[in-house]
This record gives sequence, C-alpha cells and structure tokens, in this order.
Amino acid sequence: MILFRIRKIYWYLELIIRLGIWDVLYVGLYRIMMKSGILKRKYPVIEFKGSGQVFNKNNTVNDFPDAWKTDLIARADKITRGSIPYYYFHWINQQVPPRWFINPFNGKECLESSKHWTEISDFNSNLGDIKHVWETSRYTWVSILARAYAVSGKDLYLDTVNEWISDWIKKNPVNQGPNWKCGQEASMRVFNLLNASMILNQSENPSDSLREIIKLHLKRIYKNRRYAFAQRNNHATSEAAALFVGGSWLAVVDTANKNQHLAYAQKGRDCLERLARKLFYEDGSFAQHSMNYHRLILDTLSIIMYWKQKLNLSSFTKEFNEIACKSIAWMQSVLDKSGKCPNLGANDGTMLLGNHSCDYLDFRPSLQAASVLVNNKPVFENGPWNEVLYWFGIKNYFSKPSSYIKKTTFHQSGYVIMSEERSWALLRFPFYKFRPSHNDVFHFDLWANGINLLFDSGTYSYNPDQDSKVPDLKSVHAHNTLSFDHQEQMPRLGRFLLARWIQPLEVGAIERIDGPGGEWEGSYMDSLKNLHFRRVRWENKRWELLDRFSGSAQNVEIGFNFDNCKYSLDHKTNSLLLPWGQVTISDNAEIKVCGHIISTYYMHSSAVNRLVISTRNNSEVTTSIDLFL
Repeated sequence: MILFRIRKIYWYLELIIRLGIWDVLYVGLYRIMMKSGILKRKYPVIEFKGSGQVFNKNNTVNDFPDAWKTDLIARADKITRGSIPYYYFHWINQQVPPRWFINPFNGKECLESSKHWTEISDFNSNLGDIKHVWETSRYTWVSILARAYAVSGKDLYLDTVNEWISDWIKKNPVNQGPNWKCGQEASMRVFNLLNASMILNQSENPSDSLREIIKLHLKRIYKNRRYAFAQRNNHATSEAAALFVGGSWLAVVDTANKNQHLAYAQKGRDCLERLARKLFYEDGSFAQHSMNYHRLILDTLSIIMYWKQKLNLSSFTKEFNEIACKSIAWMQSVLDKSGKCPNLGANDGTMLLGNHSCDYLDFRPSLQAASVLVNNKPVFENGPWNEVLYWFGIKNYFSKPSSYIKKTTFHQSGYVIMSEERSWALLRFPFYKFRPSHNDVFHFDLWANGINLLFDSGTYSYNPDQDSKVPDLKSVHAHNTLSFDHQEQMPRLGRFLLARWIQPLEVGAIERIDGPGGEWEGSYMDSLKNLHFRRVRWENKRWELLDRFSGSAQNVEIGFNFDNCKYSLDHKTNSLLLPWGQVTISDNAEIKVCGHIISTYYMHSSAVNRLVISTRNNSEVTTSIDLFL
C-alpha cells in the first residue's frame, strides 16, 4: 500500500509537468480561493435590471423550404407543451416554464439553488450528473422556438421564449445557483441568445433586456476566464469565443460602454489565437481526441466567422485561419458517407449549432457550415444540413461541393484512416497534447456501406447514478483493442485524469498493396513494459488484424464491439458468423461473445455484443474479417 501511494505521487508529479506547472498551480490556488470565500466576495449576487420582452414580434420569412418546416414545427409544438429536448435526443416532460434545477433523469432537484455558485459541488451523489440541471439552461430550446416563429408567425412560439427567459432570470440571479457555476454554460446561453437575435433579425436593434442579459453573462465569463484557460480544453475555447463575439456585438449596440465591451472582445480574440496554437495538432485535430468536441470546435468557428463578417471585424491571423482550415479537413477525413463519425472519446450531448432538424449523430450540418464560412466551399450537395447556412443568411447555396481526398495518417494527433472500395476503418494510436480520458490505444473502428460494424462505446454520463448498470465506457474493456492481465492501458487517477500516458514505439505509413488495399503497422509499450504491435491489412472486402504482444503480463484479452444481432459462434473453426460478415481468429486463442452496453447519445444506453479473444501473453493473434456487404 505504501509503495502504491509513493507510485501515485510520482504519477501526479509526472502529470504536473505535462499539464503545465503554472496552470496546475493556478487551479490549486483557485480551489483555495473558492473554499476560503474569496471568490464568493469577488462575484456578488446581482439581480437582473432588465424588464420587458427579450425579443419582439416582427415579420416572418417567406422562403423557408417546406421540406424542413414540418419537423421544425413539430419540435416547437412539443416544447410549448412542456416537453424539453435533452442532449438533442431525449424529450422529457417538464413544467411550463421548466423547473430549472431538476435532474429529470432521476427526479431529484438541486437543493442549493439559493446558494452562491462557489458553494455548490460539481459532483453531488444525491443529485446526480449536474449536466442534467444545466442542459435546459443552455437555452437550446430558444433556437427551435425562434425558428418556428420566424417561419410561421405563430405568437405562441415567441411568447414562450420571452416567458421562459423572464422566469429564468427571476429564479437565477447572477452568481446564484448551479446554473452560474460553469463559465462555459454561460457562454452557451450567450451563443443561443445571439443566435435567436440573428434568426429574428433583431441583432442590430436588440431590446434593453437582451443587452442587459448578455452584459451580465460576459462579466461572469471575463472575471473567471483564467480558470477556464487553465483547463486547456473546450471550456477555454467556448469562453474566449463568447467574449469575442459578445463583446464585439455589445460594442456596436451599447456604445455607452463601448470601451469595456471592446476589452472583452480583444481578450477573447487574443485567447482564441493563443488557444488555437496550444490546443490543435499540426494536422488539425483538436487536443481532446473526441469527435463531438471537435464538432463543438467547428460550430464555435462558424459562430466566430459569421459575427466577424456581420460586424465587419478585422481578420484573424494567417496562422489561426490555417488551423481552422485544417480542422475542417480533419473532420471531413473521419466522416462516413452516412454523415456519422466514429463514437470516439467523450460524447456529452453537446451540439452548439442546432439550427437544423437533422439527427444529433449527423455531423454534416456543422461541417457544411464551417466549410462555407471559413473556406467559402461546401462539402455536400444541398440537403437538410443546409438549414444552418439558411439562418446565417446563406440561402440557396448551389455551389458544387469541393472535391476532396481523405488524408490517411494523422501522425501528429494519432489517427490512421484506411479504406478500400466499400469499407473503411479508423485506428487510434497514442499521441497526447492534452490529457487523455479514454483507454482506447489502438482502438479499431470498422465501417461499410454507411454502417458502423465494429464500434466504440461512447460515454453515457460523466457522473452516473450509483445504481447505474452501464459499465465504465472509458475503460479499455469498452474499446476495440487489447488489455494485458485485464488491466487498464493507463492507470486512472481521477474522473477525467489518466496517468502514465502511453507513447508509440512505431507508427508506420500506409503501404499500398495490389488493388485498393493497403497495410499499416504500429506498436507501443505501456508503463509495465508490455508491448503491443498491431498490423492491419485490407483488400477486396477483407480486413486482417495481426496483434503481437509480449512482456511481463500473463494473459491478454482483445475485444470487439458489434451490434445486437443474430450470430453463430463456431469453436471448431474459431469463427463468428454475422449477418454482415465472418470473423475468424487464429486457433491459438479462445473466443466467446459477451453482452455489452454502449451509448450513442448522452444518457442513452443500448445492449450490444462484444467478441472477446483470450490467449497467453508473448504470442500473437490474427483476426480476419470477411465482409458480405
């Protein structure tokens, strides 16, 4: 036990260097200031002074496509009846106006709504995941109702927006309650309110109430910005963008306090430039290794570029624009033709640009908008994903999509994209600029004809209820990869913190073989000196994985997630027969199929199957996948 504690101390010291000594010191100081009451005095509780409606009635649009209208109106009608969308998937019955402090997934309510936000814990075992409380207060419903009013002229939609926001500001005084605890959540409200002003054509002549709400939110974000930037993640980019966009907008519509607003905007711009250099790899991937967080970055870029153009602001640096272009190209490389992406990394239900009725798992609206606003080039033909562009004022966009060849190996950030005529795969290898959250080294994701055949597990919840039956989806045992002696690839020190970050020993280039196939190989060694070599070969609807492993561990286990479908397991041939193909494993390993649970939407779980391959260490296993599709 003593040895283990000494080892953990060493791991923490090692992490401090990787995370940045000054940022770690600041986070420590921040927590001291929070517990001592210094931050409570720094952020006094303030009542909103604004009165009257936030948004006014105005003319409706007359060129909105009928094909998009039905779904939009149906969603708006649900909301007016008190059914609220959570994480763009769950429609949960609420009161009208909603209960702003309820966790609707377990029915429990935050009992600290009258406390200062510094006195409220991030993780309350009784309340559950605080994101469930925050979700309604992100104002994602405002976008749906504002769009519905704009296309129908039905007063009920706009009246609901004004009534609910009025109720929210009465029950959520600035700096009081859980909904002021996170600066990123405040940023989401800024984005969604300005988005509604754009939809309703009121951004140039906003109400006094809207100006007041935005000002108070930016003040909260600005004063606490150092903590967000010390996190080195999407919180920092969201808050910097809110300062830039919100401050620039206020400088135009509230000239009496122009200098203060310009200070917000300049600080936001400076931070965005700095964060782009820190949080993006040279190949365009975002540091958090999450498909959903990368989409959040693209949405943030779209918002930044729209308001920069609308307010006639000066351009960002050439370096910033190059990073933006690379981030778009990266997402295009990992996108399947279905519009979906591998369910890799943290997936917390965030979708910032919700001005469309496409499914949450469809990444085309975000990619299309970012490409047009940054590159002035569409990625896709016309479709429902173009509604985002419609509300940005870019209508009837009929330009021919740009031709694009997917990149194959992202050496800086750790991804390999492999493809043949009808199928493709993604493999994750370990390069970490930011702290990893999933033990997914050498995860293998396989797609064919728009179907994810071998898939990742997702997230489910950052703080699931104690009686939750969903396993730890961040574990190596939830990914399509290998574990030694049933241990994690990297030891976990906290909810979002892994130690002993793995680095690759070898990262090969893709070698082409006859036809459309190819070969890639790579290897890594974990902190216990166990070595894993994985080679992938593919051609003519056949994929072959060779896993070679050695070290001090006794046993290894390789897992692959596949759908909850009919299958047959043949131990004589060591093969698994599925509707879409046959998986055959070399005869030196034992195979079985176990039940598993995955999450494609936050707080939604699905029962699937998992092929488990077991053998002794210091050997190798070949897994051959022959596709019928």
